[in-house]
Amino acid sequence: MKVVPYERAMAGELTSAYNECIRGVPHCYPVGVEDFAVALAPAAGEGKSHERLHSEAAWAVTEGKAVLGFVHVGTERPEKKGEDEPARDEQGVIRFMVYRRGRRQAGQLLLAAAEDYCRQRGLKQLKAFTDYLYSFYYFPPVRFSDRLGHVRALLEFNGYEKCDGEVVLDWPDYQPVEPVPAGVPAEIAVKWEDGRGKRPNLTLKALQGTREIGWCDCFCAGEYSRAEEAQDWLFTTWLGVADDLHGRGLGRYLLQRALKQMHEIGYRHAVLSTDWRNHRAFLFYTNYGYRTVDWTYAFRRDLP
Repeated sequence: MKVVPYERAMAGELTSAYNECIRGVPHCYPVGVEDFAVALAPAAGEGKSHERLHSEAAWAVTEGKAVLGFVHVGTERPEKKGEDEPARDEQGVIRFMVYRRGRRQAGQLLLAAAEDYCRQRGLKQLKAFTDYLYSFYYFPPVRFSDRLGHVRALLEFNGYEKCDGEVVLDWPDYQPVEPVPAGVPAEIAVKWEDGRGKRPNLTLKALQGTREIGWCDCFCAGEYSRAEEAQDWLFTTWLGVADDLHGRGLGRYLLQRALKQMHEIGYRHAVLSTDWRNHRAFLFYTNYGYRTVDWTYAFRRDLP
């Protein structure tokens, strides 16, 4: 068993390892070699994945001709909120990491490679599975699936702590209802827009004059995956109501209307996510019809 730096010629083997590891993770579909190679290109010195990441690298653990897992890391330039904000330290980022179940030593070698990468650059902290996950993995802002519990367990065994999280909720074969009017007078603006999926995306806005008081954005899951089975799923990326209008049924109305209108053009299943500590939203969705299918997390560790 050995750790080797990623090269473009390894894309096929790493794609196979990725597809095998994510099997059974909700809304994660097999990806082709071409798309996977694009995601890993910055680690081979080809192109750039994000303006805040630089010096990306990746390693694979091999045993003979078999690839047991891989890790993809980078260095994050901190986002600056204002000109007067003091400069913050750069941080290490694990964009993605998987290893085959039962091969804990392989996972430990990958984690060691990621941490060594950070120490060599004088980085004091390493974050895993935050804002830089692959575009074809799940939906943003979903993090690292608890279905890959062996990877989570390895991180926590090595001192990593959860720093962020999203709960994923599904409603397969949902049956829309007639939207219940809200106790808030508002004009509803409807916008359909074609995207990468086979069906269009929908945005609803609730307006009082020029003031936007409510929003609901629903995208085709095909925005994130080319898989045929993703095309019948709608993903609610945002549902929000102005703070002073909470509890008056506007959020429920917008969601009901969006689900009804999207069902009319062929969508059959609904999925959304919410912050792991947003108990108000979690309570609303689970009582409305959605069911929890996954918990996802990001992790962080201060490096010794």
